[in-house]
Amino acid sequence: MRADEEGTRAKERYFSPRDKHGDWDFRDQPPELWNQFKTTFPPGTHIRIHPLLDWTEINIWEYIKYENIPFMDLYLDKGDGTRYRSLGCAPCTTPIKSTAKTVDEIINELRHTTVAERAGRAQDEGRGMELLRKDGYM
Repeated sequence: MRADEEGTRAKERYFSPRDKHGDWDFRDQPPELWNQFKTTFPPGTHIRIHPLLDWTEINIWEYIKYENIPFMDLYLDKGDGTRYRSLGCAPCTTPIKSTAKTVDEIINELRHTTVAERAGRAQDEGRGMELLRKDGYM
């Protein structure tokens, strides 16, 4: 998970507590100031740890390029002028307009775009993602 993916994710912490039911209270997150992280929680607290929280989408693609990590070709344009930037289920995910056919082209495109990464994800409209996260789905 990365904070720049969607507004609700910016409310996450590196050490993100959930209650015993897995629910997330986005209004009650521990402060993380000056790289001081709260790492002790009451018994029964479920903790999710997000080590890439401050990475950007460009950081992810630069790392993929650096390590030569294989990835789904849905992230690349196959000649129709579209590709995916974020993948979800088929009914709620649509491609974006893009001619990027390589990792370098994706990185270059991202340096100049104003389109949100998850613009093609229907569940990110309104408070949908926030409510899913609150209820422990992510």
